[in-house]
Amino acid sequence: MSPREGSRPKFGRIDPFCLMAVFPVLLVAGILGALVNVALGIGFALFAGLILLFDSWANRPGPVPPPERQARPASPPPRAPSRAPAQARRPTGDRGPARAPARAPARRAGPPPPAR
Repeated sequence: MSPREGSRPKFGRIDPFCLMAVFPVLLVAGILGALVNVALGIGFALFAGLILLFDSWANRPGPVPPPERQARPASPPPRAPSRAPAQARRPTGDRGPARAPARAPARRAGPPPPAR
């Protein structure tokens, strides 16, 4: 990254939903550290810290844009919309304007046969 592009912070905000993964790992770390092995509990606590560290790194803000030095020229005014969309304009030939084909009426089922 060049100095012109601005600096990007190393870490950002922690996503609150990440805590839904970290708190149970810390709970397991506390239980393992108190009942089984202290080193195992510390290992799980470090794993929870790595989850937080990765989440903070993944949520870092983008690079800060450099300040503009020259004023940009004004943009051209927007064009007025045409009368009809391009799809609606069709060339008329000898047969006149194009029409959609007529649809046949839907067939309906008759009444059921009488019961015996």
